[in-house]
Amino acid sequence: MASTSTSQTPSNINPYYENWLIQLQNFLEKLNAISSSYGDEEEENKSSELVTQVLDHYQDYYREKFNSTNRDVLLLVSPPWYTSLEKTFLWIAGFKPSTLFPTINYSIGSELTTEQGEKLKRLKAETKREEKVIEKGMAKVQERVAAPPIIELMKRGGTVVDGEATDLESIIDGLKNSMMSMVETAEHLRGSTVRKILDILRQKQAVKLLAAVAQFHLQARKLGLQMDIQRTERINEDFIN
Repeated sequence: MASTSTSQTPSNINPYYENWLIQLQNFLEKLNAISSSYGDEEEENKSSELVTQVLDHYQDYYREKFNSTNRDVLLLVSPPWYTSLEKTFLWIAGFKPSTLFPTINYSIGSELTTEQGEKLKRLKAETKREEKVIEKGMAKVQERVAAPPIIELMKRGGTVVDGEATDLESIIDGLKNSMMSMVETAEHLRGSTVRKILDILRQKQAVKLLAAVAQFHLQARKLGLQMDIQRTERINEDFIN
């Protein structure tokens, strides 16, 4: 079954995430096992349940991510429990929906029918259009950060005078709320894109796609940890020298 968890503080989400990755590795092994033994009726019957469990596992992480950060949008867009490499793949607090299509091409591209290919082509174009709308919305929020009231405060080194503190807090809260709105819209697009893709694919293809996605996720984490350790060691060496 998919993992379950209680809400945690941001400082404690890292153990949750590490455990979530261990469970993802277990799911990957099950996905690969079913994929390699497809044709066995019993295994085929299990695949639908496994696909649902994997999707629930990802949904559980997204839910925990919001709960653990108390919906702090600044933590969501740059999660401190991610490695530097993992952060480079983020698009508005999560994966960019259109990146699923290259994954489809290399994992199951040769297995797609002409009809499936056409449907995925149309879905890709639709997804990219919606991504651009979200990106424009986020750009407008970022432009507001450079608005005169905030810039003037920055010029004064972050100090405020009587009567300004409340106004500034209101401005910042408004910016964070606008950013959260964009994050929620992006989350909706991620979820809808996955559902539409799975509706197009056959069960065996869905299993292979989810295996490819999980493999990428785990490899990014592994390589990211290695890169961060090496970076820390170089900094320490420079400091000592």
